[in-house]
Amino acid sequence: MVSVVISRLWGNFGACLYILLQVESVDLAIRLLDESTFKGEKLTVEKAKFQLKGEYNATFRKKKKGKKRKTNTQEKLLGWRELTVKRSKNERIVIFKNMFDPKEFEDDPVAITEIKDDVIKECKKFGQVKKSIVFDRHPEGVVSVAFKEPEMADECISVRHDWFAGRSLCRFDDF
Repeated sequence: MVSVVISRLWGNFGACLYILLQVESVDLAIRLLDESTFKGEKLTVEKAKFQLKGEYNATFRKKKKGKKRKTNTQEKLLGWRELTVKRSKNERIVIFKNMFDPKEFEDDPVAITEIKDDVIKECKKFGQVKKSIVFDRHPEGVVSVAFKEPEMADECISVRHDWFAGRSLCRFDDF
């Protein structure tokens, strides 16, 4: 442990205590920071001194079993491991444009469920569909499909079916 003291002409102005993970870091911190200035104030960096206050009786002390856990924590912090990147929930969603004309629903409101069922049926070929929403008043004829996994959405986007119900289809996941 290292204690850092900010000194002024009339004495110690403030102090703080840093706990470092490795013993070697203490000497490095002293060598780099001692006698340096911070916001116009001189820093004094020294090894922390722990002193016993009162009497100590070792029989009252509890036995610690956490030594192994401490080394495992240090290994996780300092060790090399492969980082797994978890994809966001938004990457499961595919947006389809130009699926319908909003004027179609004025004549036949049941067409909303027909389009929704057709889209779900087609998208189930790529994986489990969690949710599908038809934005019936959107001027660009938008339908969103949420898959269970992002990989399923990727597969849906990669397949080239550019026509749906005689309309040119636009499919993307970048929104």
